[in-house]
Amino acid sequence: MDDPASFARFAAGYDRFVSLQPGQHVEWVLGLGLHGRRALDVGCGSGHAAERLAGQFDHVVGVDLSEPMIELARRTRSRPNLEYRTADVFTIDDAGFDLVYSHTMMHHLPDYRAGLEHLKSLVRPGGTVAIVDNVSDRYPTPPRYLYVLGAWLGFRRQIARLGLRDAWFEFRFWHSKPWLDHLASDRYLSRAQFRELYDGVFPGAQYDDLGFALAMRWTCAGPEAR
Repeated sequence: MDDPASFARFAAGYDRFVSLQPGQHVEWVLGLGLHGRRALDVGCGSGHAAERLAGQFDHVVGVDLSEPMIELARRTRSRPNLEYRTADVFTIDDAGFDLVYSHTMMHHLPDYRAGLEHLKSLVRPGGTVAIVDNVSDRYPTPPRYLYVLGAWLGFRRQIARLGLRDAWFEFRFWHSKPWLDHLASDRYLSRAQFRELYDGVFPGAQYDDLGFALAMRWTCAGPEAR
């Protein structure tokens, strides 16, 4: 049986879906104004953020568990200084990154805190860990009807923003069984749980509320901050 948490079943559709979104998570991390030698994008999907980060860092590594996503990234968002790998987050053993970034991936991990600790171990002293993840104060797993209702209520607005063809694709994607099955496999932290967990791993972290998600940034002051 297919794993509902996997993106492999709808990689191409998801890539187009992401391309139609405002992309505030990418703008958030780019807006931090970080530059350096090496950056890591964990859970990079089809490479939307990794490609943008490659304009600010000498070398970017994009890692994702989904081989179809990585193949799509290599085919559509390749840069000379951008390397894509199919790997589990816990198998990444590089260290000394100037930026370790992840977007809406952490809630998929069986051990959330262990994942945070591992990402922390990959950043160099003076480097930054920047993580965005979904939060939900009312529903750890929002019911499917909320996503469907949101698609209906926003359809006219999306036509004005995207045009009928892309808005219709997005509307149908929100209703697709693989995507809804995937969303039903998610389990989100509340905002309070998110801050408590992240404060325990990243003392002194700073937060931005992106609406659907919280964004955390933390700078490693030195070996003692590990």
